Amino acid sequence: MKKLIFALMSSFLLLHAEETGLNFYSGPLLFKPLVANTFEPRMGLIWHLSGNKLRLDIGNSVDLLQYQFAKNSRRLTIGSDFFTYTFLRGETNFHFPVDAVDYLFGFNVNYKDTLDHGIFSTRLRLSHISAHFVDGHYENFTHLWKDNRLPHVYSREFFDLVAAYEPGSLIRLYLGGIYIWHIDPTSLSQFATYLGGELQYELSSVVNPYCSYQITFSGIRPRHELQTGLKIGRWNGRGLNLFFLFYAGNSIHGEYYDMKDNYSGIGFVIDF
Repeated sequence: MKKLIFALMSSFLLLHAEETGLNFYSGPLLFKPLVANTFEPRMGLIWHLSGNKLRLDIGNSVDLLQYQFAKNSRRLTIGSDFFTYTFLRGETNFHFPVDAVDYLFGFNVNYKDTLDHGIFSTRLRLSHISAHFVDGHYENFTHLWKDNRLPHVYSREFFDLVAAYEPGSLIRLYLGGIYIWHIDPTSLSQFATYLGGELQYELSSVVNPYCSYQITFSGIRPRHELQTGLKIGRWNGRGLNLFFLFYAGNSIHGEYYDMKDNYSGIGFVIDF
């Protein structure tokens, strides 16, 4: 029965593709993840330069369907995001207990158009985030939660819309807004705006130094994120990013949402 349903759905999409330009998509992401934005799918690790802390990112975003317009420069894709960003503490003997983990998953719609004077692209995401303490936040000897900070419910469902413009191959500027239509704790702001930019230079086809910055306004305290480094591989393709990072603002982890975080770090990300 499952095979029959799958076959019927596939036939419908293929027939529909001939009429409207809708088809399965297997290429790279139409909207490249924002380099300096925390809440993007990544596979990588960041070491804090102080405090013996690490952040581990595991996840991916995939464009599943594409609508090809009659004008070849315009494309639209529909995809999905699933990823986590995790707070670990470094201990002796190469142990890294997990203190807190945040989960994000959802769907996205992306649009891109190549204009005479640059490239315009936009992305709309509908996402859910939930946050949790893990066993690394619990002291086995004292049977107490670390820092006397108990687990609490933190979750939010939101729309995230961002528009980007690339006047050339070296720079991308963007502006975005977030509307959170359900949040717990309810005392948190339901609106956020952010803007940022990315600058990269192609030393060769596989060596790309870059710098990126984003500022986010949510509540009374802005969040600053700066990342600068070197990508080994094509800028818009697969590769390895080696970078320095600076962060200032409230913690990105929901279980610590009311705490200020300020740190520098070094890390790597595997671009897919």
